[in-house]
This record gives sequence, C-alpha cells and structure tokens, in this order.
Amino acid sequence: MGSDDLVLSHFSVRHADFTQRAMAATAGGYVGIGLYLREYERLRREGHTDAWLGATLDKHGQRALEFEAVRGWASGGAARASCLQDLDTLDRMAEALGPADHVQVIGPYEGDLDDAAAGFAMVCDRLAQYGTRAALEYFPEMSNIPDVGTALEIVQRAGRDNGGLCVDSWHHFRTGDSFGQLAAVPTERVTSVQINDGPLRPTVADYYTDCTSYRLIPGTGEFDLVGFVRTLDGMGVDVPFEVEVISLDLDRLPVREAARRMAEGTRTVLAQARATN
Repeated sequence: MGSDDLVLSHFSVRHADFTQRAMAATAGGYVGIGLYLREYERLRREGHTDAWLGATLDKHGQRALEFEAVRGWASGGAARASCLQDLDTLDRMAEALGPADHVQVIGPYEGDLDDAAAGFAMVCDRLAQYGTRAALEYFPEMSNIPDVGTALEIVQRAGRDNGGLCVDSWHHFRTGDSFGQLAAVPTERVTSVQINDGPLRPTVADYYTDCTSYRLIPGTGEFDLVGFVRTLDGMGVDVPFEVEVISLDLDRLPVREAARRMAEGTRTVLAQARATN
C-alpha cells in the first residue's frame, strides 16, 4: 500500500452497519476501512462473532487497516484503567480481524512531555507485539497536543520505531501549522494521513461540533489540499490517504454514494497535486 491508495475512515460513514461499510469501501475502490473500537464492542454485544466480522471483510476484499482510538495513555485513575481495557480490546480485534496497520492515539495527557512520552511508549510496546504502529493525532482546543511540533516532540522522546504521527488535513489547517512545519517531520514519523476539506473559517465556534459536522469532500472546500499533498509527497511520505469526511450532509446520503463521492474527490485532488510533479 502507498500514497495512491485510499482507506475509508470509520467516521466518514459513521452510521453504516458493518456489511454496508465493507461493501461501500469495495465499490469505491478503497483498499481498507477504519474501525472504531467502540463499534467493535457494540457489534460483539449484539451477537456478531469475530468469525462473522472477519468473513464479511474477506467476502468484500477488505481489511481493517486502522483501529481507533486510544485515550488515557498518560493518565492515572479511571482513565488509565480504561486505557488498559481498550488495549486489551485492540488485542482481541487484531486477533479476530488481523493486525491493523496502525492504531490512532489521541490526547489529552497528564503531566509533562516526559510523562506523555512514557505513556505513548507504553502503547507502542503493546502494539509492537503484532507489528502495528501507533499514530499520535494532534488538534487544537480539545487536546493539549495542539500542533505538529508538540506531537513530534512526544513521539521522539518516546523513541519507539513503531511510533509516529497521524496528520489530518482538517487539524493541519485549523492549527495554523505551515507546510514548512509539516515538512520538518522526519518521513518515517508520518504513520497515517487523513484527508478532508473545509472552509478556512469555522462554521460554528465549538471545535468538536465543527470538525464532526462540517467537513467537506476533498476539492470542494477552501483548504490548499494540493499544497498539502505536494508537501507530503516532497517529504517522501508513502502511506495511504485515509478519507475522513465527517459531515452531516454526507450522513444523509446512501452509504455507497457517500463513499463514492469522497473517493472521487480525493482522487481528483491527488491527480491535481501530482500533475506537474
């Protein structure tokens, strides 16, 4: 897999059932899907067996390439206990569906950067047993990992080969990070890339509501996605683009149609970015 391939994010089709998700990914030409660990737990509670989940992916030629998301990895008390339970769940998901390419890790963390690094290293070590990478995502306002520089510092202090960053175009443009700051990340530390579009100014003031309601299909908003892709290409990043367009408008479409539109928009942006390279 490489940067010409697309992965269908779990939350892009957040209301789809598991079979619909796999079918839509295949119809849209995606090489894999993302799976939220809470969704996995829900499916198991409802009586779907691991064997059924795996067979469904196999039937439609899909893989679960991203598991998300781990929280509380540098916390104490109940948050720490919940994190350890989630890591156990991820172990079961890897055994049932095959190891994911990466697991998304999100803040906040407690303590200082060394505490954050130690917690992130713990997650990396748990995932290393089955060859999966940890992808630390950064975003403003909802986390104390507000930008690419802070995230990279945590990853580098952790010092694990399977630890890297999740670079999401929405958060890149919302943090105000420059392409130069992104390009300063060592190539091997970009573990996953999520792509989406949006307006340059927030639609609503609340960051969580804005980023889970008003994302746009790549190529239909105001983000300089051509520059974003060219920056990553120039860095030598060669991982699939995970299409994560969390949108109330897309929620109203049939799942297959939403997945098709997102794939077509992303492929158009990629072609534009690479047309003169």
